[in-house]
Amino acid sequence: MNTRWKTSEKPTNPYQQSGNKNLVRILFLSVIGLLTLVLFQLQQTEKEHELLESKEHTFAQELAEFNEKEKALVKQLKDVLEDKTASDRVRKELESQLRGAKGDDTTKSAPTVDGKDLRAMEESVEIVQKKIDGLQKELQRIAKEEVVEKFGPGPHRVKFEIDFHPDEIPEGNGTTFIIEMAPLDLMPYTVNFFLQQVSHGLLNGCSFHRNARHVVQGGPVTNHLNPGANLRKPFKDAELASVAFQEYHPDFPHKKYTLGYAGRPGGPDFYVSTQNNIRNHGPGGQASYAIKSEADPCFAQVVEGFETVDRMHTLSVQPGGYNRLVHYVAIKSVTILHH
Repeated sequence: MNTRWKTSEKPTNPYQQSGNKNLVRILFLSVIGLLTLVLFQLQQTEKEHELLESKEHTFAQELAEFNEKEKALVKQLKDVLEDKTASDRVRKELESQLRGAKGDDTTKSAPTVDGKDLRAMEESVEIVQKKIDGLQKELQRIAKEEVVEKFGPGPHRVKFEIDFHPDEIPEGNGTTFIIEMAPLDLMPYTVNFFLQQVSHGLLNGCSFHRNARHVVQGGPVTNHLNPGANLRKPFKDAELASVAFQEYHPDFPHKKYTLGYAGRPGGPDFYVSTQNNIRNHGPGGQASYAIKSEADPCFAQVVEGFETVDRMHTLSVQPGGYNRLVHYVAIKSVTILHH
């Protein structure tokens, strides 16, 4: 009798099957959740990116508006300043006539030039001066806003790196110095003007070219690192060759190691004072210019690297009264330091 053997089968466990199904459901829901979270994060990132682009676009528009408004005000101010210079000239002629009119009593008519009496001319000058004051205040307001928007609230520091000519290297090791800009509440327009020059890279490649004993002067002059370069054109192209007006504040005077703009109108040449120059470059110190009461803008002070400035002050000069350096000092780079 043949016996047939059958393979024994394990009985199915209904609880195990249910557990497996629940595990699959949990895994499925977890994957869905993760995908949803990733999708949500991607959407948020895209929104943040769009918001950032929108803010950048708005910021660029605001800066462009600031620049356009500032340019318009600068032009308007220069026109008014020209009118004032002409008015001052005529007023001085009238005053000269008045002083020379000996023996005249008050019943006689005031001296005239081109049909205008002295009193009328003085009133005209006062009106022009009020316009100038208003324009200058508006320029200062716009400049302060622009500095805060573009460079932050401050204090603002700028680093100079220089290179001495190999034929005349003075004693010492310093080749850098750091300046801190004047407070925005005191010199907003000139601080903005200088920071704009730096941010445009205009001072890179310029030179310290003059040792006038009381100052070391720098500007767009070539040196041993860039012979033949045209350094003045970029200043003109950027409309940053000279300031619109001679901003000055008595609370930030021309003390030793401060920086000021040379010339009328000031710029692009600037200088570092190597002595106290409050009398030389403060109000009335530059009497050779048309408006004798004006001062050179004083806009920054050296806070580190005094040795470097002192080294430049020892360099030899060429014959003549200008005290031009025999070997110009190259300004390798000028950079704004960020906190």
